[in-house]
Order: sequence, then C-alpha cells, then structure tokens
Amino acid sequence: MIESLEQRRNIFIQESKDWSPEAIHELFLNTAKKYPDNKYIVCNERVWTYKECQEDSNSLAGALIELGMKKEENIALILPNYAEFILSKLAISLARGIAVPLNYRLRNNEFEYLINQSESSYIITLDQWDEINYIDMLKKLSPELFRDEKSTVFPHLKKIIVYSPEGKKYDGTIDFYDLIQSSSSIDINKYNEQLGNLDVHDVSDIMYTSGTTSLPKGVLVTHDMIWRSAIGSCLNRGFQRGRKVFIPIPFYHTFAFIEGLVATTMVGGEIITQSTFNEKEALHLIEKHHVYDVLCVPTIGLRLINEQRKNPHNINSLSAMYCAGTEVSPKLWNELKTVLNINELNTGYGMTECAAGALQTDPNDDLSYLTKYVGKVVPGGHFGQSEFNGNNMGLRVRNVHTGAYEDYGVEGELVCKGPLVTKGYFNKEDETEAAFDEHGWLRTGDLAVLHESGYVSLTGRIKEIYRIGAENVAPKEIEDVLNKIESVSETFVIGVPDEIMGEVGMAWIVPKEGEEITEKEITTFASNHLARFKVPKYIKFVNREELPYTSNGKVQKFKLQEWFIENKQQIQSAL
Repeated sequence: MIESLEQRRNIFIQESKDWSPEAIHELFLNTAKKYPDNKYIVCNERVWTYKECQEDSNSLAGALIELGMKKEENIALILPNYAEFILSKLAISLARGIAVPLNYRLRNNEFEYLINQSESSYIITLDQWDEINYIDMLKKLSPELFRDEKSTVFPHLKKIIVYSPEGKKYDGTIDFYDLIQSSSSIDINKYNEQLGNLDVHDVSDIMYTSGTTSLPKGVLVTHDMIWRSAIGSCLNRGFQRGRKVFIPIPFYHTFAFIEGLVATTMVGGEIITQSTFNEKEALHLIEKHHVYDVLCVPTIGLRLINEQRKNPHNINSLSAMYCAGTEVSPKLWNELKTVLNINELNTGYGMTECAAGALQTDPNDDLSYLTKYVGKVVPGGHFGQSEFNGNNMGLRVRNVHTGAYEDYGVEGELVCKGPLVTKGYFNKEDETEAAFDEHGWLRTGDLAVLHESGYVSLTGRIKEIYRIGAENVAPKEIEDVLNKIESVSETFVIGVPDEIMGEVGMAWIVPKEGEEITEKEITTFASNHLARFKVPKYIKFVNREELPYTSNGKVQKFKLQEWFIENKQQIQSAL
C-alpha cells in the first residue's frame, strides 16, 4: 500500500525525532551504516551501493590527506553529474576540507577568476565534457602546473586530479582512481577523532552565484544550513525510505545538491542521474529504475512532456516532481500533471545564500497556487526556531524607498534571516556588508508580497540579474566581455522573456564611430569568452542617441525591455 503524503510526513517525523544537525559526511556515514546494500547512485557507467560509496570516499579522503591537503583548504570541483562528484564531496568533507563546486560550462577566463578567488589548493576535474576540454583549458592557463612547477597564474594551487571516464592519463596530473587506490596509511576515522568534533556551523562549501557586478560571489554554505534545508524539504515533500529520485540538473547547484542529493541520502534513497540531459534516455531511466520523483527546471519538464507524447514510456512509478528555477505557465503545470502522471507537484524559491529551496509550495496545493505563489518557508521540524514560528528562516518585506518593514499584502523587497541564511561571501567584505540590512536581514533583491498564509508572491526584481533556466546571469559580466571587442563602444545587456528558457539575453551594441560589426562577430567573440548560456540570443545595433536615458545619464534598461516586448515578433535570434 502506498502511503499518503501526510502518512509519509508522520513516518519521517517519527524516524527523525532523535536527529540533530550534523556534518554532511556524518549524515552519509550514518545512512550507510543503516542501509549498506541499498543502491545509492545509478548512472550509465555503473550502480553504486551506500557501502561502495563509503569505501571509495573514505579512501579518497585518506589519499587527499596523504597528498598534503590540510583542514579547511579549498578544493575546486569541475565535474558534471557523475558519481565521482558525490565521492569527491563526501571525501572533502571527511578530510575536513571545503568544497568549491564550479559550473562546468564556464570558459577559461571565468575558471581563472573562480579558482583564484576561491584560493583553491586542489582541483578535481573531468578531462572532457561535450566540446570543453578541461585539460587543454587548464594547460593554456597555467602550463607550468603540468610540469610539476609552481603556477604563477594560480598561486594557491598545488595539484590537479583528473577523472577520465575513458581511463586516459595526463602528465603532471593525478588520476582520480589511482589516487583512491594509493591510500593506505590514513585511518580516516582516527584522523577525525584527532581533529575533534566538527562544528556544524563550519563552512562545508563555497558556492558561487552571480551578483549585480561582473564578478561572481562565493557564498559561504555551512553543514548546518545544508542539513536544515534538506530536512525541511523531506518534511514538506514527505520523503519515504528508499525514495528513488531522478536528478538531471547540475549537482553544483544548491537545488540539486541539497533538495536532491542530501535529502535523498537522509532516507537511504536512490539517486538516478545523467551527465548530460537527454529526454529520451531520461524517460528510459525513469521506466527502467521505477523512479518516484524528479527534480528539474521548467525547460527539462517541457522536454520530458514533448518526448512522452512522441514516444510514450511506462512511467507509472512516477508520482512526484519538484520543478523550479523560473516562472511556469498554468498550461505547463497542467501538462506536467496530466502527461507525466504527476500526483504531487510543487515549486519553490531559493538562493544559494539561503540554502536552496527555502520556500516551497505544498505538494497537495491546487495548481493555481503554483502560478500565484513560490511557496512558504519549509518546515523546521524539531529543530525549528521559535523566533521564526518553528521554521529555520523568517521572512519580511522591506519598503524599497524608506527601508521600513511592510505589513502583509504590501509589495517590497523580500528579506530573510535565520539558520538557513549564509553569513556572507568568501573574501568579499564589502559585498557581504551590502547584502544585509541594518538589522541583519539578507536582502534578496526580489520584489515580493508576503501573505498572511505565509505564502509569497514574487512581483519583480530590484537587481538586473536575469535567469536562463536555473542559471543566474549578471548583465555587467557580459557587457564587460563584449566591450573588449575593438569595434564596440558600449554594450547594454538585458534579460528578455523567452517561452522555453524563461529569460534570455539581449545585447544593445553601440559600435565605435565609423566602425562596422556583425552579429556573427559578436556571438563568436562571446562564445569564446563566456559559457554558452550567457551568449546573448538577440543583438541590436544602435547609435548612442537612440538609447533612453535618465536625467543623470544612465540608460533606462526597463525601456529597452519594453521595446523588445513591443517588437519581439520582428526580432530574429542571433544564434
């Protein structure tokens, strides 16, 4: 008999009543002790049990220590959704390091900045994914690293560890599985005993998010934030023992990592994944492994719907979906329910700064709620704070002009505070100070209305950031890149609506006087210096006099967006 949502919630409450916040590796080890033979990671290459992951992550942790990794050193991860990402995360936590998961779709200059800004001592990377060859990229940035010499570009970096699915070896690097097999002398349990108890408020990850400036910020994420967010998701969504969850979204995102990997680990569940999303293969995996739950962004949901209509699969096991990242039309919500046979559908709102999906709708909510709201704060469980009505985060709405906190039903900037909220950004004191108001509430940059029911409606953004799928994009980053083109005088980038991606980029280009430039030149240059998703879909060449300005000479970007909406039928994609 399949339990109802309320029954599953009650069972989870009972089974978790003696739990307390713990480090990510401790959570995994406790689960592995209870369910050693449960399948943990299912991917095309192989199936891993909890016991097998424990053995390899223990060995990798010991090998990292033998390699010279010190407590609280930062280790960058450039890995798509392979089991090796999970092994690396667990091993880094076991060895008391700090993981720096990076977006693997970035380009040379982006990686250069992030590896340096994070002061990473080691990199664990795939050798090649899609058209990106990470070995060539790193060799181009710092060839001396591959000659066992100190890097001038990366002064903190000591060694590169490479996972090659095809078993290739690279001079000057350490092979991932050779490293695991080399571990012999370190007893990781004794090592942790010698270091003493880990404080759950210690930083476990530095996770990068785009800001309103051109430079991403490394959010300080603690073990406590991750644990509380994951338990809130388990409570809200009624996670049952052995839950099978398909996670096609990137593990480096807090959404996939916390609401997916960590929450599933809490119940001894099974993670089914793909290194590159393919809807046909995804439906095959759902059918083959009797998947119960899917975590995705709307674009993936739409592709699953279209594929299921064309080539129906037996996906009767599928019952739940958490779909978030950008706005979804009522039509898409309805089709997710009917075409994919989803009984429990929910959405949410979150930021890396507040440990992923801190707001969620209830899976039992009427579909109209998913269109009107982004959710309410997830339950706090037995570790919720009385200050925040038993939750682990409080919300308020702040008047954008006066700074006063508003009542229910009034629009303002959404601010949040509590154990789910970060203390700031790595090595960015000014940005950290600017992120919080005078009373310590984190400023989200989103305009919202808070309702008496606790539900939140988003109404707009203060920031210029736009979202492509689940990716934040900072216009200034793209503007800075395009302004390097010799024949470009100025660039103004905006986010514009897109039926598939939610939003995409549009670049308004002011050429230098007397210069000519083509869309092809712009997109080629952007593609060589930016991740593919950041390359503007639309390009418009204008004279400076054609742009709308404020009285103090700033371009009114909202008017550029209005122009796009009025003329979008005539605008052709540059890609």
